[in-house]
Amino acid sequence: MSSEQNNNDEPVIENTLIANNDTIPAYNENNTFPIEFDVSGNNTHEDDEPSAHISVSSSRRSSRTSTLSERQSPPPPPPSISSTLTRRIPVADSLDEIDWFAQREYIIFKNELTSQRKINNFILKECKENKRLLDLKCDDLTKTVNNIQTSVIFVSTLSGFLQATKTQFAIPSDIIEVISITISTYIALILSISKYYKLDELKEQLQNLREKYSLLHNKIEHRMDVLGPWNNKHLWEYKNAKDKLAEWREVLDDMNEQYKNIIDTKQSLTTEFEIIMDTISRNKYNSINADLNYTNRAELFAIYTKEELLESKIAKKNSKSPKNTRPSIILQHEALDNWDEEESVV
Repeated sequence: MSSEQNNNDEPVIENTLIANNDTIPAYNENNTFPIEFDVSGNNTHEDDEPSAHISVSSSRRSSRTSTLSERQSPPPPPPSISSTLTRRIPVADSLDEIDWFAQREYIIFKNELTSQRKINNFILKECKENKRLLDLKCDDLTKTVNNIQTSVIFVSTLSGFLQATKTQFAIPSDIIEVISITISTYIALILSISKYYKLDELKEQLQNLREKYSLLHNKIEHRMDVLGPWNNKHLWEYKNAKDKLAEWREVLDDMNEQYKNIIDTKQSLTTEFEIIMDTISRNKYNSINADLNYTNRAELFAIYTKEELLESKIAKKNSKSPKNTRPSIILQHEALDNWDEEESVV
C-alpha cells in the first residue's frame, strides 16, 4: 500500500481505495468530512459489472450519496495485487460558518438586555415628567414668595427712610405716623397670608422632592451607563457564548438588586408627588408645560435654521473644506438614553 504525503498545514482526509473487497474505516475527527469507499472487484457472472460506491457524510450538511458505475468491465486484478488511491481534501475553518447571533445564549442575553433598557426608560420618562411639573410649580411658588419678601423689604426700608428724613423734607408727623402704620399693617397682613397658605413650607417640600427626583434620575442614568457597553452586539463574535452569558449574569444580578431599591424609592416619591400636586395643579402645569415646549422648540428651530444658513455660506465660500455638522439641540429633559444612537445596538 502506498500513499502520497502533503506538507500543507490544512487538515486533510486521506482515503485509501483497496481492491479485493477491502474497506477503509471512515475518518471521524471533528470538523472533517468522513468518506467511505466500498469497491467490489469480483466478477462472478458475465452480466455483472463492477461498481464503486462512494458515500460522503458531513456533521454540518445533509449526507450525500453518489454512485459511480463503470460501463466497461476491467479485468479483475490478481488476488495478490492491490491498488491504492489516495486523496486529500482540505477542510474549511468551521468558525466562519457560525451564526453568532443565533446562539441560545445570545438570544437569552438579548431579551434580558432589552427588558432592562425598557425598564430604565419607562421609569426615567415618568420621573422626568413629574419633575418637570414640580419645576414649573416650584418656579411659580418661588416667584410668589420672592415677591412677598421683596415687598416687605421695600416697604420696611421706605418706612425707615421717611422716619429718618421727616425733618429734612418737613413732612408732618401725622402723615409719617399714618404711613408707618400703613406699612406695618401691610407687612403683618402679607406675612400672615403667606404663613396661612404655608408657602415657605410648600416651597421647601418642592425643593426636597425635586432633589430626590434628581438623585433617582442619576441612579437610572448610571444603570444605563453600565448597560451601555453591552449594547454592542459584536462583542459576542469569536467569544465563548457560555462565558459571555455568565459575565452578563453578574451584571444582571446587580441590576435586579438595584431595581428593588429603585422601585421602593419611586413609590415614596410618587406618593409625595400626588400629595403636593393634585389633579387641578397637574392639569394646569401640563398645559403650561406643553406651551413652553412649543415655544422652546420654535426658538431652537430658529437657531438651527440660522446655523444651517451659516454653514451653507461657509461651505459656498470655501467649497474644498468639509462641512462641519453640529449635533441637533435637544432639551435636557427630553434625552432619555444616550446609548440609543449606537449603530450596533442589540
